[in-house]
Amino acid sequence: MATGNRFLEVLEEAREKGWCMSHFCTTCGAMEFRSALWKLGDEIADDLASLDLDVLEDLPTWDETIRFALDEIKRPKLMDQVLMAWQPQLDRHIRVADVVLFYYVRRGALFAPMSIKTLEMWRDQCVELAIRTRDESLVDSLICTVGHLAGYPELVVVIRELAAQGS
Repeated sequence: MATGNRFLEVLEEAREKGWCMSHFCTTCGAMEFRSALWKLGDEIADDLASLDLDVLEDLPTWDETIRFALDEIKRPKLMDQVLMAWQPQLDRHIRVADVVLFYYVRRGALFAPMSIKTLEMWRDQCVELAIRTRDESLVDSLICTVGHLAGYPELVVVIRELAAQGS
């Protein structure tokens, strides 16, 4: 598979060779897969930024593999590049928005890494998505991320509605 996207090529190689891609593997730690991603260096940001999220979500275990890939990004400028490129696609990809929100935005700009501007943009777009879609997982991630909900009265309404439904 010659896609021109090295991240997708690593995924294909991992599939062909049967590499473990489990984020929680206590046997091998997915070392072959992680090593292949590490070899991409900072260029992994270009590959991730150019991803069509439709293609990404069609991949098996996409959520675990994307976390491995995002974990390789150590510089805020590069994480910003990826997340800003994905931002226009989020309305159609709530699961991607949720994974990034819960595992990266929630950690804060210092530990994610990303700029405060990107963190706020992602959080605010997730709030809008949650209000519009009432997606339970996204709402739950926002509760964990936002903390003080007083600044988000429309989100509080959604939380109450979902709670009243037994969510």
